[in-house]
Amino acid sequence: MSDFQDTMGDRGGRGPRRPSKFSKFGARGRAPVIPEEPLDYKNLGYLARFLTAQGKIYSRKRTGFSGQDQRKLALAVKNARFLGLLPFVGRV
Repeated sequence: MSDFQDTMGDRGGRGPRRPSKFSKFGARGRAPVIPEEPLDYKNLGYLARFLTAQGKIYSRKRTGFSGQDQRKLALAVKNARFLGLLPFVGRV
């Protein structure tokens, strides 16, 4: 093997590996966020913390919840909206 092939490693001649530009969004190094209060449709003050000024639900990246907790949050917000406890648009 030539010296050039030794420096290329297992990448098949594609050059050195550079760090991923998405590494800061990974789950490594970050502990999952556990909801402080129950994700219930009657807990309006807590649910309102996860809504934007336009009434949209914050993303998992913003809330830090696991997928399961994020689905519980979405279901609680949708139930509260349906019952008229939270508005569909705008701030509470």
